[in-house]
Amino acid sequence: MVGYGLSEVDVEAFVKIVRSGTGKDVDSIAAELGISKSRASLILKKLSDAGLVEKQKSSGSKGGRPKYVYYVNRGEVIEKMKQRASELCTDLSSIISAL
Repeated sequence: MVGYGLSEVDVEAFVKIVRSGTGKDVDSIAAELGISKSRASLILKKLSDAGLVEKQKSSGSKGGRPKYVYYVNRGEVIEKMKQRASELCTDLSSIISAL
């Protein structure tokens, strides 16, 4: 996941979301990775900003701040990753040619 500037923990969170099938919220990611909720929230925002995960309001939210579930739209993510890989290969080829 080099092309997205993700850390090892970012990738772990992404993999947990992919494997869940139904998505994960901030609390579950924090608990599963042993990190704070604020760090989990930042990681999920980074994944969302990169277009790797999407979020939707949890149907179980009652009053207060809405909870979100982060999930992967597999078809879209696969296409985005293929496109990013192609761009990286083109950039790398240009760098190698310039040597």
